[in-house]
Amino acid sequence: MKNILLIALLSFGFLSNAQNWTNFTSDDGLIDGIIYDMIQDNDGTIWFCDWTEETAPGIGNFDGSNWEQFGIGDGPIANTYRCILQDVNGVYWFGSFFADSGLDRFDGTTWENFDTADGLPFEGNVRDLIEVQDGTLWLTAGGLTNFDGTTFTNYDLSDGLPSLNTSKLFEDSEGNIWIGTTDAGVAMYDGSVFTNYDATDGLVANDIFGIFEDLDNNMWFATHSNGVSRFDGSTWTSFTEADGLVSNFAWAIALDNEGRVYIGTNFGISRYDGTSFETFDETDGLVENHIRSILKDSDGNMWFGTWDGVSRFNPILGVFDTLKKRITLFPNPANTELNISMDGIISTVDFYAMDGSRVLSTSEENKNQINIASLAQGVYWVKIIDDQGAIGFEKLIVK
Repeated sequence: MKNILLIALLSFGFLSNAQNWTNFTSDDGLIDGIIYDMIQDNDGTIWFCDWTEETAPGIGNFDGSNWEQFGIGDGPIANTYRCILQDVNGVYWFGSFFADSGLDRFDGTTWENFDTADGLPFEGNVRDLIEVQDGTLWLTAGGLTNFDGTTFTNYDLSDGLPSLNTSKLFEDSEGNIWIGTTDAGVAMYDGSVFTNYDATDGLVANDIFGIFEDLDNNMWFATHSNGVSRFDGSTWTSFTEADGLVSNFAWAIALDNEGRVYIGTNFGISRYDGTSFETFDETDGLVENHIRSILKDSDGNMWFGTWDGVSRFNPILGVFDTLKKRITLFPNPANTELNISMDGIISTVDFYAMDGSRVLSTSEENKNQINIASLAQGVYWVKIIDDQGAIGFEKLIVK
């Protein structure tokens, strides 16, 4: 039966660790295992999948208040999944990884499974899944496969792929599909021809586990053995531990709203601003250092999936959300006065513009009721620190 766990403590509430940092874990309702992929759906719900715990549900979600888990018996064909997608029609797709279980489709009510009998290649273990501009699906499952809603079309070595050990997928801004492999570098498919790149071309290593495009249209590739590479279409630039990367065992890449590159590794997160690297790990509040997935949500928060839970980070404020208490801002949108409801004692309230600049720091004795008449119309982050030093943040609209 579908497992629904209600969380009453707080919106985006977390379990505190010994350092008073707070994160999502299975104790809160998150699925067990390694969080290998995350998406945010059209309703703002965050979905997670795990590919290691075969006896526990491998799909879950969190809408800010309620947790759900889906496993065998609830509709999915398996308990182990490595990728999630919501397509343009709002339908969810899940790629399973063990037991040759193939591809699951969920329309919100009904589950449907596709496997090798339906046309998937000989290996029904789906490693990654994307929807491209023409509305078709592409997936890696022992080669490369396209699904147009009716027919699976498979590509292999004879079509130009450098290896059948395919891993990550990414569609760039020009509509090219990039296919990572675990042993032969990366291929770019323009709809007609595969162009292959490996270590002999300048790629830092041939085992690709993460692909992303930055704001300057450079392609980034995370390898599991020797750091990351950036490719501008002609020149390769590589970054390793010698350049400031926290670890050469890289798994995932994503960008924040400022265009900074986040690289998830076996020893925490490296953030690259175009000049230097900054490291985030357990000592900063990360729930666990083995990063396997990164998601930017619609508010610009960064989510990090690990071996032992999920952490949410606010890049503008530069903090993990550590406050265990529920915060309510009202009215929101606000005009001249803001009320803050929270269990406990508020020590500090600061207001930040979306560029990260602090625009108001209250000195009012009653910090549960604040005059904000000086704030111009716009969107702000409200950063609240309680009397124990824990930090929370909420978005405020001023009209």
